Amino acid sequence: MILTDEADIELIRRAGNLAGKVLEYLSTLVSPGISTWELDEAAEKAIRDAGAIPTFKGYRNFPATICTSINEEVVHGIPNKNKLLKEGDVISIDIGATVRSTKDGKPFDFIGDTAVTLPVGKIAPGINKLLQDTQKSLYAAIAACQPGHTLDDIGGAVEDVAIAGSYGLVRDYGGHGIGPSYHEEPFIFNYRTGSKVKLIPGMVIAVEPMFNQGGDKVKTKADGWTVVTQDYKPSAHFEHSLLIRESGPEILTRRPSEIPG
Repeated sequence: MILTDEADIELIRRAGNLAGKVLEYLSTLVSPGISTWELDEAAEKAIRDAGAIPTFKGYRNFPATICTSINEEVVHGIPNKNKLLKEGDVISIDIGATVRSTKDGKPFDFIGDTAVTLPVGKIAPGINKLLQDTQKSLYAAIAACQPGHTLDDIGGAVEDVAIAGSYGLVRDYGGHGIGPSYHEEPFIFNYRTGSKVKLIPGMVIAVEPMFNQGGDKVKTKADGWTVVTQDYKPSAHFEHSLLIRESGPEILTRRPSEIPG
């Protein structure tokens, strides 16, 4: 999706702003004893109260509003009433908010997609550094999202941080374009592939690095959704939706208190 109309840009900003605000709200609820189901209910209520739609709920039959991935779970964890957070856990919360408009008399969606990995109480220093460095790679990738730069510039920025920290780099998943049907080309690898695809003003993309404390390899659990590290070591996932402008990347999903570094 290439956005040039200011009215459309305001709608994608609204979607991104809402996703960021709700994610920050959820982060205040994360504590030992809360269930991932309760977080999901809070997310759905906040999105719907704002007049928007939970992007993920029903997308490819996903059953929930948010993805909640704990410890060795990388992405796509399903909220569960019996899954309670414990002191020392880390949880990745991935959220999408859809603002629905119309074009030519038909529904047309604008989507904000964002994720953060949070500590539950006090966590081990090595895991805390995993979170910090994964977020650092996200900001490095965002800085690389200049018009005229390539997808390889984005992937290379993430890969360099992973190599410097000796992290496993998840290669099976990555960022993507965002359109009215949610996922769209281009797929954005978190490592160098030699891609010469250039960023152009008006593009809406999601950048989302995933680092593991152990190896690169991941697998999908029997539920068909939850992706875990093959060695069951902790993982971290951070994501922002961006609008490429002539002046550089605009972070659509920035959380209210977030200061990008």
